[in-house]
Amino acid sequence: MRKSGRKLMSAALAAAMTLSLAACGSQSADTTTAAQTEAATTAAAAEAETTVQETAEEETEAAAGENQQADIVVIGAGGAGMTAAIQAVQDGATDVVVLEKMPITGGNTTRSTGGLNAAGTSYQKADNIEDSIELFVEDTMKGGKELNDKELVTVMAENSAAAVDWVNEIGGDLSVVGMFGGASVKRIHRPTDTSAVGPMLVKALNDKAAELEIPVLLETTAEKILVDDSGKVCGVTAVNKAGETFTIDCTAVVLATGGFGANSDMVVSYKPDLAGFCTTNHGGATGDGITMAGELGAAFVDMEQIQTHPTVNPDTQTMYTEGVRGNGAILVNKEGRRFVDELETRDVVSAAILEQTDGQCYLVFDQAVRESLAAIESYIKAGIVTEADTPEALGEAIGIDGAALAETLKTYAGYQAAGKDEEFERDSMELPLDQPKYYAALCAPAIHHTMGGVKIDTKTQVLKEDGSPIPGLFAAGEVTGGVHGANRLGGNAVTDIVVFGRIAGSMAEDYVASNGGHTEAEITAETDGKGAVPAVDGNYKDGVYEGTGKGNNGDITVEVTVEGGNIVSVTLKEHGETAGIYEAAEKGVTEAVIINQSAEVDGVAGATNTSNGIMEAVAAALEGAK
Repeated sequence: MRKSGRKLMSAALAAAMTLSLAACGSQSADTTTAAQTEAATTAAAAEAETTVQETAEEETEAAAGENQQADIVVIGAGGAGMTAAIQAVQDGATDVVVLEKMPITGGNTTRSTGGLNAAGTSYQKADNIEDSIELFVEDTMKGGKELNDKELVTVMAENSAAAVDWVNEIGGDLSVVGMFGGASVKRIHRPTDTSAVGPMLVKALNDKAAELEIPVLLETTAEKILVDDSGKVCGVTAVNKAGETFTIDCTAVVLATGGFGANSDMVVSYKPDLAGFCTTNHGGATGDGITMAGELGAAFVDMEQIQTHPTVNPDTQTMYTEGVRGNGAILVNKEGRRFVDELETRDVVSAAILEQTDGQCYLVFDQAVRESLAAIESYIKAGIVTEADTPEALGEAIGIDGAALAETLKTYAGYQAAGKDEEFERDSMELPLDQPKYYAALCAPAIHHTMGGVKIDTKTQVLKEDGSPIPGLFAAGEVTGGVHGANRLGGNAVTDIVVFGRIAGSMAEDYVASNGGHTEAEITAETDGKGAVPAVDGNYKDGVYEGTGKGNNGDITVEVTVEGGNIVSVTLKEHGETAGIYEAAEKGVTEAVIINQSAEVDGVAGATNTSNGIMEAVAAALEGAK
């Protein structure tokens, strides 16, 4: 029997959300892990309802051992997890909760810069692009060296056009079609302004989840998936920000924790030759879902297949989208020469770069390419692109032979005019690269995507070694294996998370409907409407002050208001920070500044550079308030 309970304070999806959780009675079924079956020991919950105190002072964390309740628990608030949660609710689910260990949603999806590959879309048809499901499957299988699970690939391709429509229906923007490495035709769908796809998608997912009132428990780490004596999923144990362990009883779990590209030990255990490589992954991509699924006897596939992205700034780990090359850029080594077909698959291009001097190269493009792709502006703002008026001057600026670079560009322009690359047989040469200014960005390969993971079927059911499903456990996104084989094509990851995230959400909802039915939500999202208040005296001069600091994508300018000697507000006035990332830093850092009346506060994990930039800007502003 369920009962209402005390309010659980947690970071939530929207800027000022808190989470209200009501306790429920323990399930009658016993819960087990793969290692040991344990009898349920939770005491019967009291029948009487407890009064919910609305004041912030009386809001408390749910007590350890006090079970919560949901029909579906989604572990991971990245692209796949948020997609699954939304689709489940759209299909009729009434009690869904998302757990996310990081202080922000998005995961690696936020860092996705390319787009979503899809075949047979209305946008392709409008551009007279001839594509097909069969060609999409063929390209993906070829790119994956035929190691892919063809059934999964086919499902992805067949549902790709609908994925584009779905993203647009929930408020996203995928309307421009371009060329990417490994594709036979223009297939990758990107935002209208050609900006990075990830921030756009994460914002659309966040907004839709908020609209549907799907609770997202941030800084809440899932530790174990529980199953009953019959092997069916029946709960999840998790740890909140305060370090307290609690259990959510549930009927189904969607595992969407992402890959393990940020776990160097795990990476090296499967592929030793990647020791010492940097990564493009966010800090939360540590393979937690792999561990939890393994405890339940899940099968794994392609674990040693780990992809490097060829064009990553070795100093900042900023990943340059493949769209830069797709729109015309070339790669040159430190001798000023091309050395590869720039649109080859990622593994081929990465291997070619590693054979060059220092294992590095330069991404070179002209003004026309810059103007064709908005994503380039963030690289320029970040100060990682060198520019010059001529190829010779560009070469001198980056320390390579300018004459050789000029000759390389002249030769390439000739190939482009003739429609044939005599050296490396590059098929798509969008532009001649002869329009000043000229630009160069240093790059080297970095760990990017882990193709291996838990084994799933086309219904996203997690499978055991004998091929049987673990009842009630579904998975989607980078935590799974089989879709991409030995090498993932650029643009397929976003297709993967949307297509299989939607399937996982639908299948989890179907499973719940067939195994006890829907229940009323007890974990709900509420806006508290309260702002931060000073905990100490600031002793500053009243007034409004501005300051500037260095963020992830350039300068951040803030406005600090002091009233009665205390900082009462901090507002970001100008910045170029990444949507889907900066919001958490904006909320977390500015509130901490007001509470502590100081610019020296803790940053927000996952948004470190933005956090530091805000703190630097506040400190500069406060110089005038002393």
